[in-house]
Amino acid sequence: MKYLDYSRMNKSKQKLVPKLRFPEFKEDGEWNYLNGNKLFKTISNKNHNSDLPILAITQDQGAIPREDIDYHVSVSKKSVESYKVVEIGDFIISLRSFQGGIEYSEYKGICSPAYIILRKKKNTVLDAFYKQYFKTNLYISHLNKNLEGIRDGKMVSYKQFSDIKIPEPNPKEQQKIAACLSSLDKLIKAHKDKLAALQRHKKGLLQNLFPQEGHNVPKHRFKEFENDGEWVEKKLGDYLLQNPEYGIGAAAVPFDNKLPTYLRITDISENRTFISENKVSVDAEVTDSQYLVEDDIVFARTGASVGKSYRYKNEDGRLVFAGFLIRVKPNIKKIKSEFIFQFLSTNQYWDWVRKVSARSGQPGINAKQYNSMPIKVPLRIQEQQKIAACLASVDNLITAQQEKLNQLAQYKKGLLQGLFPKVD
Repeated sequence: MKYLDYSRMNKSKQKLVPKLRFPEFKEDGEWNYLNGNKLFKTISNKNHNSDLPILAITQDQGAIPREDIDYHVSVSKKSVESYKVVEIGDFIISLRSFQGGIEYSEYKGICSPAYIILRKKKNTVLDAFYKQYFKTNLYISHLNKNLEGIRDGKMVSYKQFSDIKIPEPNPKEQQKIAACLSSLDKLIKAHKDKLAALQRHKKGLLQNLFPQEGHNVPKHRFKEFENDGEWVEKKLGDYLLQNPEYGIGAAAVPFDNKLPTYLRITDISENRTFISENKVSVDAEVTDSQYLVEDDIVFARTGASVGKSYRYKNEDGRLVFAGFLIRVKPNIKKIKSEFIFQFLSTNQYWDWVRKVSARSGQPGINAKQYNSMPIKVPLRIQEQQKIAACLASVDNLITAQQEKLNQLAQYKKGLLQGLFPKVD
């Protein structure tokens, strides 16, 4: 779509026009801004029956039926009587609005009376436009400013919502902006679906290529290894060059090319790759032996991330690992590092993590426990290699797909900043 850049046309005075504007609206002048209560009213209709679904209010999908997601909070029949009716096209303010904007509902249902339901007052207010606007960083920042001094646990009130100025461009421009962003949302959703399909494929491969609980051979085996017999169960320590070791117990400092780059638990992504965008350093004496080398694997040893792993690659640059990580050095003459790394995604591994890390206070697994971790391994290293290569190829597809999603998300972020005026 074509749009004009107004950023250089407004030097002397801030005008309420977007930086990027579609050509057909270039002569339409400034946008109109009104208080929230001029465009939306609050609804408290509790006249409903039990046939309506209870809605969960989520940041990524808006208001959706609870049965569509993994939701475990039970609600008594008496409590449901006080629930409010939500119509298709309503907006909902929740505690999550502090960070995630105001949620949109594409379903008719009921929700907790703790939520504030907003409904448009006039036909010139287009749902699709405000669905996008209420998710912009600009609006969320205004919402947070309005909450200054409010303690955690309190809601955004309708009065506080009403105090914020909200744009009301002409309906045709609303429609054009909404159509542009909605088409991009559809593309993003298609890529998310593809990513989810790849992740399901990987999960299925893991279940088939590693022996399940109570079995010593996998469900699926590559043809050339079908007659190789059962896998052998040993301790992880039997395949290591040395005992697992802890990292440096020092605080991170801002990144400095003259200092070692520091790897912490938070620098490992959910895909178990190194997050290089916000690198940090460590200001400490470091020996060569404290740097990670190819084939090293590190484990998170404590907290909510216990069990998370990362396999070092030279392309990530020289890294020193922090004290809340534990390093293991596989003996590659006995076991492939990539094979261990793929095992660390299996249900068997995570069942072991949950069992071993359970304790009072923070969950945790120490070096000795990782050393004793059971692992089943095929006799021939070639089979390990084949399994690892198969799974790594899927990981590469997942990483590439995630990167596409990240690029699309950045592109949408830029559009949101450009298609709505920046109001101080």
